[in-house]
Amino acid sequence: MWRMAVVSLLVAGCASGSLPARSGLGAGTPPPASRSVSAPAPVFPRRFTSGEVLYIRHCADCHGWEGRGGGALGRILIVEPPPLRRAEVTAQYTEAAFVARVLLGKDLRVPVAPAALPNTEADVTALLAYLKRLPTIPWEQAEAGAEVYDALCVSCHGLYGAGDGLQAAALPAPPRDLRAPAYQRQVSDAELWQVVAHGQGAMPGAADVLTPEELRAVIAFVRLLSPGYELYDRFCAVCHGPEGSPVVLSLPEAFAAELVPAALPRFDAEYFRTHADEHVGGGIRHMLTENRTAMPHFSGELNAEEVRQIFTYLRSLPPES
Repeated sequence: MWRMAVVSLLVAGCASGSLPARSGLGAGTPPPASRSVSAPAPVFPRRFTSGEVLYIRHCADCHGWEGRGGGALGRILIVEPPPLRRAEVTAQYTEAAFVARVLLGKDLRVPVAPAALPNTEADVTALLAYLKRLPTIPWEQAEAGAEVYDALCVSCHGLYGAGDGLQAAALPAPPRDLRAPAYQRQVSDAELWQVVAHGQGAMPGAADVLTPEELRAVIAFVRLLSPGYELYDRFCAVCHGPEGSPVVLSLPEAFAAELVPAALPRFDAEYFRTHADEHVGGGIRHMLTENRTAMPHFSGELNAEEVRQIFTYLRSLPPES
């Protein structure tokens, strides 16, 4: 509990800034008598809830920020995924039905608008580079670092390190883009340790609230941040697994059945010894350009309790027509 309290103070310090001076009023000049002046209402930073972070990471690309529709991935589809804040949408699902829907998914064939597709070749290059890293990543440490990052860093640096967190606009200077390959190449682990532990600019140091193991873990996670990581996490991990191992759907407690995705490769060292870059790149191109998409399953990436947290978050949002 004490650690979370201190972390809250750190986030508040990261987002605070001086208020702009009122033009035309010096330190000793009273305001005009005809005009009442009141101090601006203070703006207090807020913390993400667990359900909100899970929603942004797994759902917002299609269903939009705060469930309003218009997500970045949804905009490349001819038929966009619906907003989730309409009263009839949130009312039609019980919590149990919502959990089953998210964990099992649904086979939807939705055509993609070709003109809206991203820069495919740049994405192929980024994804291939990240895929080849998968067998070398210290996953236990990186996963522990992801928890630290989501709790402490995401408010300013954003979910994928782009510097687009909720509090970024309140900072005197925009946060660094941690995904940039040039930055990743030029900064050493020792330098990252100094920045995270002791702070830099508006970013406070976390040495007093993180253990050395947590500092090493969050650095390991920051090393994952890249254009390829973001693409993989958004488009591939739901079926291929966060670590490159195909997800096995197992929900015997609810459905008395096991569903296994067919013919998905395991992205391990042996796979890359036996498959040339051209072959892997061809598969990536097919994935990026095939003329369909689906409401995916999330079993293996999310558990039922995490889906319930997303459901609670959506139900907490005021419904919109």
